[in-house]
Amino acid sequence: MKNSILTSTGKLRKKFLPAIYFDSSVLIDYWRTEGMEMPETVDNVEENNSSHLSIIKEILKKEKTIKQMVKIRRKLLFEKVNITPVVSPLSLLELMEWHTEASFKQIASESLGTIFIQKMGKKELGNYLKEVLKKAEAEERSDERQNESTALERLMLETWLNSSFAMAHGLKGLLIVDMVNFNLSVNEVWREQSAYAYLQLGVADIMHILLAQHLRCEYIASFDEDFKRVKDMLEKIGISVLTSPEEILAKL
Repeated sequence: MKNSILTSTGKLRKKFLPAIYFDSSVLIDYWRTEGMEMPETVDNVEENNSSHLSIIKEILKKEKTIKQMVKIRRKLLFEKVNITPVVSPLSLLELMEWHTEASFKQIASESLGTIFIQKMGKKELGNYLKEVLKKAEAEERSDERQNESTALERLMLETWLNSSFAMAHGLKGLLIVDMVNFNLSVNEVWREQSAYAYLQLGVADIMHILLAQHLRCEYIASFDEDFKRVKDMLEKIGISVLTSPEEILAKL
């Protein structure tokens, strides 16, 4: 990737500039609106209209952020844009975490009801997922494996993000880049990045800023309110902060 997309120092090549760095908050909203950019078929419309689920669907689709993210997907997938939306491995990892939690909770609610998952925290969720993984690994080693897929395999497929599926669907329209020659020294942390920590930005948010700067992205897009607090600081280093779908659309 670094030969065609990145320079030897890990910067984006000129043909991909200007670029917008999508942090995980933007990436997750982009992902969860996958498919909504496509017009509904007659069969789908008739099926939805006959279901009580259509009421909920229409209410949710009118939510402002969702409507605007659908517009962003349409623009990136079907129109020519003059800016490159960029996603880093860090954003991908946070998407994977979110996807696993959302998928497992959906399956759990279908199995035992929503009441079961309402108070489920990260630690409890992680313990359940550890049990699923242990069972899947034991089944993989078992001599009694059958040719057809098992319930455990189907559960893993539902909860473990598949790269091929992701690239062809939820991540389509985005440029996924490696992180090459990215360095973070102790001196830099004390001298330059300490202000971010002082203003109570989390480590992940700080890393998103540093990665966007390393790639030479002109913009960083985040729906995290904390980014508004450092907007003026980022402008001083040549990065403009986009904090809403409308601001992203204006740059595409």
